[in-house]
Amino acid sequence: MQLLKKTGLITTAILFTILLTGWVFIKLSAARNATVYAQQWSDNGNCVIKTYIPHYGNGLPNNIVRALSTASFFRVYDKQGNLLESTEWVLDMHEDGIQDYARWGNHRAIYPTDMGYEGWTLPQCG
Repeated sequence: MQLLKKTGLITTAILFTILLTGWVFIKLSAARNATVYAQQWSDNGNCVIKTYIPHYGNGLPNNIVRALSTASFFRVYDKQGNLLESTEWVLDMHEDGIQDYARWGNHRAIYPTDMGYEGWTLPQCG
């Protein structure tokens, strides 16, 4: 009985690790192949906020990740191309950059979510 319990736990841990690895691989691939949908430069031209549409690919695993993920994500870059902020791995809210664009307001990068607007205050962009 004890051996059966340990075998079950080990099997569950291995399956969970495989699923998590697959999830991360699909998310990384979708972000790497993402298309810039929209972009807006800050008023002083120091930063740009870009809306990306991830490409999850085909197949059941990709469709499951797509269904449980957002349709877009946002990244802010400085004018040298350095990444300052990203919603790529934000898991507790869904961004909606297809219906509404990310933009600058009051020296903040503002992006739409299913719970209203969120954003970042970036002094170097203001």
